Amino acid sequence: MDKVLEIQFSGWTATPRLPFVLSGNALCMPVPPYSTILGIIGCCLGRFVSPDEVKVGFRYFYDTVSLDIETRRRLQFDGKKIKSHDKGSDAYMREFHTNPYLTVWIDRLDWKDFFDSPVGTPALGRSQDLLQIKKVSVKEVMAISEGYVKGCMVPFDANQMIPGQLVQLADSYIEGEKPGSGRVPVNPMMFVAIYGEGKEVQVRNSNLYRILDEPSVDFYMHTFTT
Repeated sequence: MDKVLEIQFSGWTATPRLPFVLSGNALCMPVPPYSTILGIIGCCLGRFVSPDEVKVGFRYFYDTVSLDIETRRRLQFDGKKIKSHDKGSDAYMREFHTNPYLTVWIDRLDWKDFFDSPVGTPALGRSQDLLQIKKVSVKEVMAISEGYVKGCMVPFDANQMIPGQLVQLADSYIEGEKPGSGRVPVNPMMFVAIYGEGKEVQVRNSNLYRILDEPSVDFYMHTFTT
């Protein structure tokens, strides 16, 4: 791979939710997971994108973490169907990021037209966390064995001391076979979410690349397991 497609997104808010936190505040991860990036790509293409169709790298920044109070509708299962909870709705605190900026790199140069004129409106987190596409371009890259990255997510490696937030996530999701059956998680694994602020972090990995620009940018290109 000597070229990648670079897509630059920006927005007003983003909500990359921390999974498995079901009570108290709704917390954000420092960066979005790869399943969310895959969903953003699929939104622009106007169809479901299978994990084996594309390789993905990204770099994510934001200005601040803010808090908001939100009302949510609670549901309950009465043994036959799902209905509104007897205690009604409740309010909770949620985190969100302000002024997010997301750069995505993919190995599908043939998808450029879909980002120049996207089919759907991409969002980072919830439907109101809208993104606009700032720029789409083709970049020359070179493979490297060691690089300096930030604002991304890399697989956990016990042999490396990589600062960041350790999270267990599904590598991706696929649609269930039956209508209404929901999504099926694929290959849950441990990742290190590397913060976007501060200095870049030194990483060793066989899937690292460097953008041949001035200044150059290193990134990890994720291959999904199917």
